[in-house]
Amino acid sequence: MKNLLFPPAFHILGWILFIPALIAGFLIYVDVLRLTGILETVVNDAVIIGIALGSLLIVCSKEKSEDEMTRAIRLSALLNALYVYVILLITSTIMINGVEFMEFAIANLVLFPIIYVLIFRLEMHRFHKITGDEE
Repeated sequence: MKNLLFPPAFHILGWILFIPALIAGFLIYVDVLRLTGILETVVNDAVIIGIALGSLLIVCSKEKSEDEMTRAIRLSALLNALYVYVILLITSTIMINGVEFMEFAIANLVLFPIIYVLIFRLEMHRFHKITGDEE
């Protein structure tokens, strides 16, 4: 089966795009960064594109040592992230209403890849800890 992941160097590029965009988005959200007019539109679009593209590169980049176990962990993390994401989405749909739900919907744009990265990194850490203890 052909693996369609980006080279490992794209992982670093993803973090370079993701972190500043996330910080800028947070600053806009807490109203520290106040913009108006065309600049507001451009910065908002750049934040969303930076978060989306950065998370795509982080999620879809190969590990330095990509093997069958890494692929199995990747698939398991993807499935577990989907379960967590859907449960969170259903719960928030039932429990949150009004403007607060719209705020959650904005955060929801990038929630799935963030959940995936957290689960994948946790599982990779566990795997390396187990294999490191056996050697």
